[in-house]
Amino acid sequence: MMRAVGSDLRVYQCPSCGCNDRDRHVWLYMNATGVVNEIPNLRILHIAPEPHLELLIQQLTPAAYIAGDLYPKKPDHQQLDVQALPFDDESFDLVICNHVLEHVSTPIQALTEFHRCLGPNGILIAQTPYSPFLKNTFEVNETVSPAFARLFFGQEDHVRLFGSDITAYFAQAGFKGELLDHDLILKGVDAEAFGVNQQEPFFVFTK
Repeated sequence: MMRAVGSDLRVYQCPSCGCNDRDRHVWLYMNATGVVNEIPNLRILHIAPEPHLELLIQQLTPAAYIAGDLYPKKPDHQQLDVQALPFDDESFDLVICNHVLEHVSTPIQALTEFHRCLGPNGILIAQTPYSPFLKNTFEVNETVSPAFARLFFGQEDHVRLFGSDITAYFAQAGFKGELLDHDLILKGVDAEAFGVNQQEPFFVFTK
């Protein structure tokens, strides 16, 4: 109904390692844009870390790595509210925060916090479901039922579905950049072979 771009359930989970299409896609994007090569030199904040991405990043021994979540699932993860981060200005070079902005009450506050915590030329990677079909982001002024959220936002615990105005949120927080299409970054990469959704762009922005 809302034409949301997110996971492609046909190719969602790897039967071998259990990673999903979103994990594979963002890692391909990070490799193609050179972010992976820079990881050993970077101070990284990873919000709601995907287990497979967390392992890949840690294996590259970044300069610093902090993982956290509002409800941490591992003892070495910090409890973090992205709308009020407990870090000094310019503490990180890379923030990874995938599939979180659709959950928070005030996404612009979270983005402003990421911008504050990033150093000059810092990078934010923030994949999120969105619908290019929608002119504006869709959310409502009251708590909705799980059935409503599932129907209109795509998941029971989502509180909005971003529309084609998604980049305005990043710009308002001070970021530069735009959504980068699969074919622009991964031209020639067979989406079916790698099990990724070709409709999902790369959400990468710089300070």
